[in-house]
Amino acid sequence: NSIRETLRSLFVFEDGMDVFTVHSTAEDALLRLSDNCPDVVIMDINLPGQSGIDCVRQMSQRCRASQYLMYTVHDDDHRVFEALKAGANGYILKSSSPDQILEAVRELHQGGAPMSAHVARRVVTQFRPAPGKAFDSAQLSERENEVLELLAQGLLYKEIGEKLSITTGTVKQI
Repeated sequence: NSIRETLRSLFVFEDGMDVFTVHSTAEDALLRLSDNCPDVVIMDINLPGQSGIDCVRQMSQRCRASQYLMYTVHDDDHRVFEALKAGANGYILKSSSPDQILEAVRELHQGGAPMSAHVARRVVTQFRPAPGKAFDSAQLSERENEVLELLAQGLLYKEIGEKLSITTGTVKQI
């Protein structure tokens, strides 16, 4: 597949980044990555056989420390939210430039949640209260409010974890 090879060549020549493995199916990735968990996984949604969303759902149970970046042509609400619920930490479109892809992987590795601007807008819109309804932060726990406040300040998951003395994984689950 030319997309896999293009991505491979993009990372092979980038300082500080290595290509661990490249897989054409979710089943192959799950089989081969069962013992070796990479720092970052770039996953397409449309794979032959099992979908990339299902693969991320399964892989994130085995490789909890790995960060998952969906890389796809799909930006519809359903797929975006299904991927995020399955464990994806970021979501960029295949129309992204090579520099945007590299930056997304760097950001993801540093604890961020990279998203194409169009996808980020959809996510933000989804969390806005309906007109006439205000968001009630009292519905959240004290810890959830702390994390929300730090996210609003622009801190990365890693920075929030350090500030609150919790793991990055705990920050993501809150």
